[in-house]
Amino acid sequence: NINVNAICPGFFMTKMAAGLIKSLGEEKMASHAPLGRLGDEEDLKGITLLYASDAGKHITGQWLAVDGGVSVVLGA
Repeated sequence: NINVNAICPGFFMTKMAAGLIKSLGEEKMASHAPLGRLGDEEDLKGITLLYASDAGKHITGQWLAVDGGVSVVLGA
């Protein structure tokens, strides 16, 4: 009775990614995303809640990219 799923975030302004985002330019990076922005903490809450709640009790072995559509554009 263990469900194993993954959340695959794109670029979010985190301590680890901040240097790269600042060096490449946040606006420039955002312009390449279909949604036109980088992610923020609000963008991860919904999928986390789905996976952790009874609404996701029959979901297992799945991954979901939360990247503003970048993976679709890149064909990943």
